Amino acid sequence: MYEPTDEPPDGYFRLLYGRHPAHTFAKTQNTPALHQVYPENELWINADAAAELGVADGDRVMLENQDGASDGPIKVKATQRIRRDAVFMAHGWGHASQGLRRADGKGASDAKLQTAYKLDPVCGGAGLRVNFVRLMEA
Repeated sequence: MYEPTDEPPDGYFRLLYGRHPAHTFAKTQNTPALHQVYPENELWINADAAAELGVADGDRVMLENQDGASDGPIKVKATQRIRRDAVFMAHGWGHASQGLRRADGKGASDAKLQTAYKLDPVCGGAGLRVNFVRLMEA
């Protein structure tokens, strides 16, 4: 039986995440040639929603989830290519490792912001797109 997901609380956006074509998982952000192509992830946010928040394309923001976990800063990509109630970021950034000379401190980690999940009652898979974030000043 279908159960709809919760709507974002006021002031929050559903956190969506995925891959970037130049990078695989969280292993290539420090690779010189690939880092040159896409050096850090961006936070896609609906341009109208960004304007309402006073956030412009290229600004840097911190993210805080519904449980108080936070990460960033991350660069804003204001676009009409995303719904108003969600934000998107590519997976694999937000490293805190001085050994990763290129990737250390770049972008934000979606994994650090995923503190909630829902289990599918049929297959047992964990649904992680039940987390919500709000934009904070960097």
